[in-house]
Amino acid sequence: MIEMKIEKFTNDDFAKAASLAAGAWGEFYTDERQWFIDAVAEYILRYNYSNPLLALKAVGDDGVIHGVLFANFHDDKADVIQWRENIEAQMTDHERGRFCLLADYMLEVDGKTVQCMSDGDVKLSLFISNQKGCGKLLLQAMMEEFQCRSLRHLYLWTDTSCTHEYYPQHGFTLAGQFLSEVYDSYAPGYTTYIYKKDISSESK
Repeated sequence: MIEMKIEKFTNDDFAKAASLAAGAWGEFYTDERQWFIDAVAEYILRYNYSNPLLALKAVGDDGVIHGVLFANFHDDKADVIQWRENIEAQMTDHERGRFCLLADYMLEVDGKTVQCMSDGDVKLSLFISNQKGCGKLLLQAMMEEFQCRSLRHLYLWTDTSCTHEYYPQHGFTLAGQFLSEVYDSYAPGYTTYIYKKDISSESK
């Protein structure tokens, strides 16, 4: 069994973690070339990496990153404009269209999630794991960090492409839901869910 160590995620980890993200989202782009899938995966990582102090990775004794967890505050913004411009310049028109659709969707749902938040709240922006048990370790470590900072509520968004029923069963309450305007023509009825959890209750 692989043993995990929780460490801070850094800028040097994007290339190593890209395959992890590609494994999570690649199934949505199976008809595209591998380069495009990898580009989408790295963009998801870079876009959500907006607060290095709240970014963790789970590294196995095999040296592989098996999980990442990023969080941020409502006013945190990642500096991805130049990276995005460079990568889009290498895409075909078709690829650029699919890429921009995803990027616009993330902006849409993040904006609506932030509207629910107040000072003292934090957002779980990215959570990926491909090894049993490592997700739990990441979340425990991050919740300890939240409690040390006396933060109040944890927010996250998920959608109909994920098992969103998981969250009410693990202490989250539904804070809102909406139909995506960005995905309306691409996937009518595509619903996004915003969940909220009391951080202080974790220590009780």
